Amino acid sequence: MRTFLQDLRYAVRILRKNPWFTAVALLTLALGMGANTAIFSVVETLLLRPLPLKHADRLVAIWDTLPGASRAPASYPEYLDWKEQGEAFEEIGAFFETSFSLTGHGEPEQLHAIRVSANLVSMLGLAPRLGRGFRPEEEKSGGAPVAMIGYALWKRRFEASPAVLGRSITLAGQPTTVIGVLPPGFPFGNHPEVCIPLRLNPEVAPRGLHFITVVGRLRAGPGLLRARAEVERLAARLRSQGVTRHGIAIVPLQEQMVGETRPALLVLLGAVGFVLLIACTNVANLLLARAVTRRKEIAIRMAVGASRFRLIRQLLTESLTMSVMGAGLGLLLAWWGVDLLVAAGARLPRVEEIGIDSTVLAFTVGVSMLTGILFGLAPAGQASTADFHATLKEGGRHPGAGSGRHRLRSLLVVLEVALSMVLLVGAGLLVRSFFRVVTDEKGFDPRGVLAVEVSLPMSRYEQPEKEAAFFQQLLDRVRAVPGVQSAAVVSHLPLGGDNTNSGLLIEGKTWPEGEIPLADDRLVSADYFRTLRIPVLRGRSFTDLDREGSRRVAVINEALARRFFPGMDPVGKRIDMQWKGSGWQEIVGVVGDLRHDGLDLPVSPTVYASFFQAPDPAMTLVVRTAGNPRSLVGAIRSQVYALDRNQPVSRVRTMEEVIAESVGSRRLSMSLLSGFAALALFLAAVGIYGVTAYSVTQRTHEIGIRMALGARQADVLQLVVGQGLRLVAAGAILGLVAALPLSRLLSSLLFGVSATDLPTFGGVSALLAGVAALACFLPARRAARVDPVTALRYE
Repeated sequence: MRTFLQDLRYAVRILRKNPWFTAVALLTLALGMGANTAIFSVVETLLLRPLPLKHADRLVAIWDTLPGASRAPASYPEYLDWKEQGEAFEEIGAFFETSFSLTGHGEPEQLHAIRVSANLVSMLGLAPRLGRGFRPEEEKSGGAPVAMIGYALWKRRFEASPAVLGRSITLAGQPTTVIGVLPPGFPFGNHPEVCIPLRLNPEVAPRGLHFITVVGRLRAGPGLLRARAEVERLAARLRSQGVTRHGIAIVPLQEQMVGETRPALLVLLGAVGFVLLIACTNVANLLLARAVTRRKEIAIRMAVGASRFRLIRQLLTESLTMSVMGAGLGLLLAWWGVDLLVAAGARLPRVEEIGIDSTVLAFTVGVSMLTGILFGLAPAGQASTADFHATLKEGGRHPGAGSGRHRLRSLLVVLEVALSMVLLVGAGLLVRSFFRVVTDEKGFDPRGVLAVEVSLPMSRYEQPEKEAAFFQQLLDRVRAVPGVQSAAVVSHLPLGGDNTNSGLLIEGKTWPEGEIPLADDRLVSADYFRTLRIPVLRGRSFTDLDREGSRRVAVINEALARRFFPGMDPVGKRIDMQWKGSGWQEIVGVVGDLRHDGLDLPVSPTVYASFFQAPDPAMTLVVRTAGNPRSLVGAIRSQVYALDRNQPVSRVRTMEEVIAESVGSRRLSMSLLSGFAALALFLAAVGIYGVTAYSVTQRTHEIGIRMALGARQADVLQLVVGQGLRLVAAGAILGLVAALPLSRLLSSLLFGVSATDLPTFGGVSALLAGVAALACFLPARRAARVDPVTALRYE
């Protein structure tokens, strides 16, 4: 221990003696370790840390499936079937997202809400922050109107007062008693502000309407594979009973919640690992350069009896000390970086849990130890093998590095260039993919369009006629506002993230084994297609004559026409969406395709129905304006209040903001990987510059001789830059070879760009070559300006 303390004190003195060297090394390490710590904190929370729920390892999401189709939410009758006959499950709960107006206390407000089964909160092992959860009788039709409010709403509107319990609030126009407060970080419903009992019946939620998310807890004992086999038997039994033709799939809840973020997180974790390796090679190069100036010191210590092991231990103590100090600075950067990540990734699951905890601290300490050994071992080994007899005979002259040390430094430069090339290729692919997503054909024109959600309370608008009358008056008023070109309503906004689908029947068609395909369904008013500038390809759009009492009509998109009416004109054919009792509807038009689910996802078959033939209380008003759509927010809100002072509006957004939000996760992945690639390029450029500058310093005498014998400045520039670029070329080739297979790991994150995209590989190579040439040119220019007389005196 005493020897270690001596080594530690000496290491600190050495670092203090060379402040510039220490500052550069610590900054390099801090950047690498800070990036690793920040990304690992996200990975640890989302991928490694169990869900903070009761029996989290047995919780699963349960999905409805169709042959050849993706998973879909359950219908309410399916949820009841699974709950009653699901022997694999110990308990099953369900929920779906909706919204309610809060009125009677201050400004009316539209609240993001969820309807939940009475057992869901207790099944998850969550205790209300205040009060109690729902009772089974409160889920039944006719039960008392009760609600649990969200933790954030409790603090914001009710001053976190315990007196809120038992208080009556007006939700959707109905007096509702508050019985509890949800715990902070409730895992479902995207931070709901209010929660009420599920309270549905099959008549208003038929089997063809899929909108419920179902969660189950498996029985103790059987593993996931056995549970899946039991679920398959349940699906087969339900099919044999004739109640459904669908299948059932179960997915571990943690895997379901992470979803599509897993590949992006793993890619980012690999990227910051590369950045740390580049930082290590840079610091190793700095240590190799400094070892030259310490050759005499090390030779003297060996001459007086220091063993090679003793020297290596001392030098490793110095590198570990430097690494620990770099980790400390890295933690400070990571603390700031995690805050930025949380702010930028607000839609990440479990975002409120992300932070630097004991596990992350242990990871950082482990990385710092490994890093200290990694970048310190090679320089320590090189320094301890020096011939101290030859060094002492030199008397301090010719402090040049041996050929072995020079080769090692060159090899490190090749390595960091290769790592940088891999990161640059990955970032380039994501950048090109992102711009393909945002510039690809969307099917509508978002410029100048404002979207405003309006959800009418059923207590005041219980009849469809009242709903239709409200929205008709609202449209008439909004169209009269100066600056408004057109206005319409739609039940589900494109890219809004709240799509629904229903079973599709086509007159004269039968499906194999009675399978009913699903199609997206949307209610729209007459001017919807004109407002969003969606082209009508065949037939007509809706008109003001398509109202209750007139012939039921529908408009379909081109994807549905291609799939179900190949080679024929669908106009005049009849379909039934099995939704809201619409019955048979005649197709009167075909419109262009929209990417409703996401700009990077396939177009889904879609059926549009006339809002005024099947009114709904929750609609989104879309308004095309002649100028800045944000400037009309106040005027539109005043038109809503003029019709109903207690009717709130919510989620006021421009369509361009909707698009930006829909690609938020892709933008975050691209920005982070691009940032890490830029950092890697900077560190590689510093490494190239350092090696070239050091080489120039060591060869000053040689350069002086060359210039004295007639070499021109251009010759010296060519010599120095050429040697540097040869190292860069070797690293770039190695990096490109490595990038070819590694880039395929990004395939799930790419859109419209292949993993071997030649323009990306070519552009990245040109960028790296340009930066490397500049890094080589700066020390080469200094070498070319050396005075030959001074250079010949250089020792």
